[in-house]
Amino acid sequence: MSRKETLQNGIISAVLLMFCFFANVGVGAARPAEPPILPMNVEFRYMPQYLEESFSDDPRYARIEAMLDADGCHVVLLDKTTDREAFYSSSKRRVDALAANGGDAYVTPVDCETHSPMDASLAFLIHFQDRFGNDVSWKLVTGQMVPHASPEVIYRTSNSGITFLYAPRRTAGLRGTMITIAGREYTPKSTQPDNPSAAFYAADMTFGQIMPGADVWTVEDTPADKVQAAKWNLAGTGGRQRTLAVKELSATEASIEQFDGNDPDAPHVVLNLVRVNDAYELRSLSFESHFNTLWIFFGPELPLPAHHTDDNRIVTFTVAENEQANIASGKLEIHRAFDAEHLVWHFDTPTFAKGIMLETGVNLILGVSAQANCTSGACSDPLR
Repeated sequence: MSRKETLQNGIISAVLLMFCFFANVGVGAARPAEPPILPMNVEFRYMPQYLEESFSDDPRYARIEAMLDADGCHVVLLDKTTDREAFYSSSKRRVDALAANGGDAYVTPVDCETHSPMDASLAFLIHFQDRFGNDVSWKLVTGQMVPHASPEVIYRTSNSGITFLYAPRRTAGLRGTMITIAGREYTPKSTQPDNPSAAFYAADMTFGQIMPGADVWTVEDTPADKVQAAKWNLAGTGGRQRTLAVKELSATEASIEQFDGNDPDAPHVVLNLVRVNDAYELRSLSFESHFNTLWIFFGPELPLPAHHTDDNRIVTFTVAENEQANIASGKLEIHRAFDAEHLVWHFDTPTFAKGIMLETGVNLILGVSAQANCTSGACSDPLR
């Protein structure tokens, strides 16, 4: 081979090497920053006043609940024919927020009065119409409110998932408590053996719920720089908007704050991540509302949705609230595929939840603007 041919071959090899290098750089730049989004839908609400009555003789309904707060009175009816809850409120904002999460929610006038005659028990009177046009009138007569040194956690399961009612101040309903639906009267009767109190009133209560189903989120914007204040903007079904923002970041740990833009009553959510190999995984998360905190701990850490990842794992979980160190625990089956993650929850505690399987998950879609941002080379992963 002549010197000229050798030089030409060297130039061709160098060009090919440079092409491969920049092609790989382009691929790396086009890889979108993975949002640390939860593969679960968890609700956590504070309720200044809460009322509940269970009954068994109505052909459609099995339970009624009422929440009283600054927005007024909101009522929930459990339809036992479908095992779904219907939410009624005069607050369009509350109805829209619940409907965006896939709930059955209806705007309707709800009248609520309280009566406390001298030397008599406090009574709540609530009246509204359900979505079928039936008149619903409910009277709940309360006993003396007694703070509990160890607040009771009331558990409930349904098609809506598993629910934790944390009630530090609670009293049972007294004689005179009754609900009238379409002219038929029903007195309290418990429908769950683990909850013998068929009617009660609670103050300063929290409502925690792990709901089944898989969310779909579109990643609209991804971080452009590896900065402390990096953010991801997500859009969900029903017009839901969510922002994930880096709160603290180090070489081994990170904390992410989650904000739901169209739900002003949403709790303050923080994801605590630790670095495992070259990725960050979820060690715990917290939900805070009115100085009450719900935690979920994972061991080992829970992996989050990732690009080009296909694996299966098992981790344990523990749910705690305020001073209650373990209100639920069990194992999680984790199934990850490309930009999707699904969990199967197996509960060991509470006892009545053994054998219950709850499936949650999330599917991610990279939006047009996020794709353009990443393809242009401006997209990076601040957690890498």
